[in-house]
Amino acid sequence: MQPMSSVPIDIAVQWPKTSPFLPIKVAEVDGRVLVRVAGELDIASVPALADTLRRAVEHPSGRVLLDVSRVTFCGTAGVELLLATARRARAAGGSVVLHRAHPSVLRAMQLCGDAEGERMAREPEMVPLPHHEQLLRLSVLSAALSAAFTITGAPMGNAQLYHPQDGTLRIAAQRGFQQPFLSYFATVADRDTACAVAAQDRRPVLVNDVTDSALFHATRALDVLQDAGVGACISLPITAADGTLIGVVSTHHAHATRFTDEQHRALQRLGAAAHLLS
Repeated sequence: MQPMSSVPIDIAVQWPKTSPFLPIKVAEVDGRVLVRVAGELDIASVPALADTLRRAVEHPSGRVLLDVSRVTFCGTAGVELLLATARRARAAGGSVVLHRAHPSVLRAMQLCGDAEGERMAREPEMVPLPHHEQLLRLSVLSAALSAAFTITGAPMGNAQLYHPQDGTLRIAAQRGFQQPFLSYFATVADRDTACAVAAQDRRPVLVNDVTDSALFHATRALDVLQDAGVGACISLPITAADGTLIGVVSTHHAHATRFTDEQHRALQRLGAAAHLLS
């Protein structure tokens, strides 16, 4: 099993200046221009992305990979920009593909009533697992999350199913959370959260105090965690007998918490034995 991928930044194509509305990063990966954007695509933020997408389409490769895993809202202005960019790229012999698409973007494209939008929503690399395999993995994650609640005594938590096609973790079950937590963490890919680090390193990640953790320092994730009333968290990778990553279960405490050695050992045993839970 390949680890969740991270994208190197090629400084030669770092065009955009960071926008207060919409953080944007650009890289050249495997001959394609990857544009990673975060935040909300609305009438205020779209102009910041429009120039970057225009330049990406004009790049010699003509192929654009648009990472929208952190776009938590896509309004009419955002949909119109994505449609216009896709048509311009197609007319020039190139392409625009949504990558690691957040559910909010997929819904907006599916509901826009435009054939191009529906095509873009279908195109991402999200070939589902066979139904029986998906049910099996979900049952394992559900049982592991229940066991993690028992071990940690936490009031909140979630289970994320790993999608190997695009290297994302996506929430499959949760307890105690509302928006915007569920929206922000709906699609997780790179090493910017405890669950992503747990998945990539195949080890439990214990955060005793989210406000004192280098992982969350000066990040939007910290704001979301605090707004959700989270003071500490544990993320545990769940793997099959052959080492294949199934997903991650995480539990969350309302206050900073010192986890005991016994809890740590119990979680490690749970991760190692999770394939026996189904």
